[in-house]
Amino acid sequence: MPFRNLALLGIDVGYSRSRPTTGIAWSIGDVCDAARAHTDWDRRRQHIPASTTFTVIAIDGPLTPLDAPDTLDRLCERLFIRGAFQKRCKPGLSHHGHGLALRKAAAETAAQVRHLAAASTIGKPVIPGAAIIEAFPNAFLGVLLENERFAISRAAKRRKFDWLYDHAVESRVFDRLLRAIGWKNETLLQKVTTERDHEKRAAWICLLTAATAAAGKSEVVGDEAGGWFWLPPAELWAEWAADALVRNRAAIWARGAIGH
Repeated sequence: MPFRNLALLGIDVGYSRSRPTTGIAWSIGDVCDAARAHTDWDRRRQHIPASTTFTVIAIDGPLTPLDAPDTLDRLCERLFIRGAFQKRCKPGLSHHGHGLALRKAAAETAAQVRHLAAASTIGKPVIPGAAIIEAFPNAFLGVLLENERFAISRAAKRRKFDWLYDHAVESRVFDRLLRAIGWKNETLLQKVTTERDHEKRAAWICLLTAATAAAGKSEVVGDEAGGWFWLPPAELWAEWAADALVRNRAAIWARGAIGH
């Protein structure tokens, strides 16, 4: 389906009750924008085009099946916390501490926007009947960067995402991604590559995650029990990242600890 016929939404959850830490990015055809908002729906919806049904909504936050217990140890997370991913783009584990709080905030966000989502046609649904998927911006960017990028310098943990984003801009990652999924949108490209706001940046990556899924180009990692990370097309992954995922899958399979 041509992108001119699509409406897409990306949300970086954030869970501060007092500060606008939610990033929201949307596109309808070739028109797009991003904003920061608070966690409550009354203020979030002010930054989302009214009366729009979104083809795909991507949320940066752990999305698990409705019947999944809080203690669930997710395969998709385990695959990205070891090996080469560990110091480059690993997730936090979402079954305890701050990770569990983020999981709950993501579920709340998904419930807020459920009525805006089209019926799912992309497979692997976590929210029954809704085209809502999980974005993982750090890994989305990280797997696209060549090994040499990580040898240049190391970012502090709290600045990791912006470090990845800056290197993605510098290495023209976004140009390659948009070509790969067939989305010619110079306005979007300009906004993404010049964005400096942390929350809006995360929202743009969520939007690109939604676009990649809508184009049927995503590499989807995880399982039905714990949910899925929706990542860039496998053809764009750096060699180190593709190799690391293969090794981590083999290690987890050999241990028989999680998933399959």
